[in-house]
Amino acid sequence: MAGIDTIIKTIEDNTALVCDDIIAQSRHKADGIIDDAKRQADAILSKNEERVEAAVKDIAARGESAAALMLRRIGLDTKQSVIADMVEIAKEKLLSLPEDEYFDLILKMIEKNSQPADGIIRFNQKDLDRLPADFDSRMNKVSKGKLTISKEPIAIEAGFVLIYGGIEENCSFDAVFASEQETISDRATRLLF
Repeated sequence: MAGIDTIIKTIEDNTALVCDDIIAQSRHKADGIIDDAKRQADAILSKNEERVEAAVKDIAARGESAAALMLRRIGLDTKQSVIADMVEIAKEKLLSLPEDEYFDLILKMIEKNSQPADGIIRFNQKDLDRLPADFDSRMNKVSKGKLTISKEPIAIEAGFVLIYGGIEENCSFDAVFASEQETISDRATRLLF
């Protein structure tokens, strides 16, 4: 039986060598697969890092652009608010002029806006009540045509309305400021900013 033991021992030794070789080859293949997987993972990670970095840069750029736009809007809104406040202050100054200065301004406006025709001029009740005694004659000296003061008041804050043959020309302070809004804004912008 010694021969069988030797044969079994030889088979076991050969089997152990073959198994060790198979295990070594399997480990080598597994290491290769793991190395390939690591390289693929690193490549994917690298691509994702590049994508993430590009996305972060894009988001940052859009954020900066949005912030700059918002800053410009805030600046523009602030400028418009300041200009609107200045216009309101100017209107208030005109409304609070002493009567003689107020009606001198009204006469200048009549001179500028009157037409070379007979017409009617309408004032609000406050102005009708405080018209200077000589206003009618002074008005017709500066007017391009003869104007008659209507006794019927008109609902405006200040200024007047000229009527020529049924056509009204609104020369109220609000209408003048509205029609000159762009010019006023441009001048105020140049002065203030």
